[in-house]
Amino acid sequence: MTAAANTTATPAQTTATTGNTQTLPRRVYASGTLRKIIFSIVFLLLLPFFVSLFPMLFSRITHGLTVGTPGLIVLAVGFTFIMGLLVIELVSSIRSRVVLGAKQVRIRLPQNRGITSLFSYKTTDVDYDDIESVEIRREVYGGALAPVIMKGARVCLKDGTNIKLGYVNEWNVDAAFPFTEIGERIAARANVPIVDVGDVRRSAFKKTFGLHASPDERDTLSAADIAAVNRRHNMVIVALVGILIALMSLGIFSDGRSDIGHARLFSSGSSSSGR
Repeated sequence: MTAAANTTATPAQTTATTGNTQTLPRRVYASGTLRKIIFSIVFLLLLPFFVSLFPMLFSRITHGLTVGTPGLIVLAVGFTFIMGLLVIELVSSIRSRVVLGAKQVRIRLPQNRGITSLFSYKTTDVDYDDIESVEIRREVYGGALAPVIMKGARVCLKDGTNIKLGYVNEWNVDAAFPFTEIGERIAARANVPIVDVGDVRRSAFKKTFGLHASPDERDTLSAADIAAVNRRHNMVIVALVGILIALMSLGIFSDGRSDIGHARLFSSGSSSSGR
């Protein structure tokens, strides 16, 4: 069952109660120019290599070449995943924007996550008087495989609709869009409560493709559950690092003993130069 929500108030919210919101300065949350330029340059540099992979695969398959083709397919899949993440970040850096004004907040953010976020950007002007509360919760993804905890915020309006702000990793908060801080500032200016829903478990697959959560994914997690998630996360990360080190060591060892390895090339070069 879902636990009852806790309502808390921040010091900034208390200040807004006695002050006049019209005296508060305009505050803008957006990506900087350097961030947009870097994402654009990286995307343009990688795009020719990415596009060339598919003609290469098509040519090899149509000509019946099997040597090296499976590895090229794996490379294409990994490259596609990386380019997808890069496109999402590039579009987000260009389009995402939150402006806190004196009487209303302008929100231009994706209302879905993952791939579907590219097509879910909406620009909404919300009067502070129309806001009922700001909801904050932590969501756990990944299960036993590298579980991750994300903290999200959304604006709840009096007409029953919600506007999603976004999610942040509490250990690595995006300086351009600290969504929980944005939610707290909106609550302070609107003089509304911050509702802490608690910790819930969500499916990473459903979130990526914008699917609704099932009833069991809305159950809150206890402090012991969160501690267990953090322990599993640390164990998985240590295991992945150990596997990576082992693979690198095995590669270096096998390369040194190979007739076509780098060590053989260096020794051949040294012997030829000494003649």
